[in-house]
Amino acid sequence: MEKETKPTIGLALSGGGNRSSFYIGFLEVLSEKNIKLNYITACSGGCLAALAFACGTLPEFKEKVFGLDRETLKTYFARNKGKGGFFSIDLLEEEIRNFTKGLTFEEVRPLMGFVAVDIENGEKVLLCMGDIARAARISCTIPGVFDPVKWGGKTLVDGGLLTMVPGDFLRQANMDITIGVHMRGTKHIFLDSQITAKKIYNFIKRVLFIEELESLFDGLFKMEDEDFERQPNFFQVVGKSMDLAIKANQKNNEAEEVCDLVIYPNLPRLKQSDFTQESVKYYYEMGRKVAEEYVPKINELIEKKKLGNYEIG
Repeated sequence: MEKETKPTIGLALSGGGNRSSFYIGFLEVLSEKNIKLNYITACSGGCLAALAFACGTLPEFKEKVFGLDRETLKTYFARNKGKGGFFSIDLLEEEIRNFTKGLTFEEVRPLMGFVAVDIENGEKVLLCMGDIARAARISCTIPGVFDPVKWGGKTLVDGGLLTMVPGDFLRQANMDITIGVHMRGTKHIFLDSQITAKKIYNFIKRVLFIEELESLFDGLFKMEDEDFERQPNFFQVVGKSMDLAIKANQKNNEAEEVCDLVIYPNLPRLKQSDFTQESVKYYYEMGRKVAEEYVPKINELIEKKKLGNYEIG
């Protein structure tokens, strides 16, 4: 007798910045169309919609996001007294807890993993155990903007530093079908002009050995291990992060290498000053529209996987 096995589906979400309401609409439609997700990996802004979805609070999260404007959003970012970033997001972490209901990663379905980067050793870290709100906060920690988080003996920042669409972790979780959503318009979290400036500095420093440049820039980009262990300062964090981004940028498109389907929503990029309730709702509606467009393709992948996965029992 032939017994059909149900393929597992993993979804990898990139960061989305002020367009992250896209993911609310996208996840809503997948749920309405009975496309069951088994694992979600996410970076930065993608973590927020993912956690609300898995914790069963997506409607409440949607209502909260729809009520946001620039002035309300500013209240979550306090001026930072530390040295590693300009702002603290402690208040944002507490707001996130309203949508996790005290649940841990082990208690929710679909399973989730949020991606961060340890800037001490340049490795990606999957946060998939324990405190969901703290993990989401860490994955949203843009280097230089927010203080790195010391957790588990590591110095962690935004996972988008090294990966845009964390589909590789879905493969490691043995998902049968892997789907990525690539919302970012850049290859890394820094502007191209910033990366270019850092490359020029690295080149001059390496080739010309100009002492004046050393004394001028060491305060900006040099990182002593013992200082970093205590508390990295702003320039150490940014310099190290840029070096990691440069290395990551030299690699191929990892999303297309590890995902069966990569979705690139064709969305306009707005300035932070253009963040309004209207733009939030616009991106939400676009999330629903894109999901509707791709549901047939996802179902096609499911059917193809089913055909290749029959067991004799």
